[in-house]
Amino acid sequence: MKVIAMDINDGQLEFARECGADICVNPNKEDVAKLAMDKVGVCHGAVVTAVNKAAFNTAVNAVRAGGCVVAVGLPVETMYLSIPRLVLDGIRVVGSLVGTRQDLAEAFQFGAECKVVPKCQMRQMKDINDIFYEVAAGKIRGRMVIDLKH
Repeated sequence: MKVIAMDINDGQLEFARECGADICVNPNKEDVAKLAMDKVGVCHGAVVTAVNKAAFNTAVNAVRAGGCVVAVGLPVETMYLSIPRLVLDGIRVVGSLVGTRQDLAEAFQFGAECKVVPKCQMRQMKDINDIFYEVAAGKIRGRMVIDLKH
């Protein structure tokens, strides 16, 4: 399987590349569906963690007939999906808020095998305003952990 990371922030795409994504694409610069077809043939599935509707629509356009789009992010906007594409191509769109116990066990196993290595930064509480600014500006890479001891 190949992982295609999509983001409009080139910095986040570089971070995805560092984390092992096979292909990184900015949908503002390239057609994701065309790139996916050219590079890997077809996408069997897409997991959308973004919080905007364009990402969901792009994911639906990028998957093959019979593919599945999993919605993890929660956009505040209403999504407009191509009903003919969903019906005629048998594309499934499903939502996921939490995983099963089996999913959790598999996630822990991935971590134990070093297949997934989280990127975390520890910062002090006094930096909280800077951290919020960095989050809003899309500058955070991975996760930020607040040290409440200091």
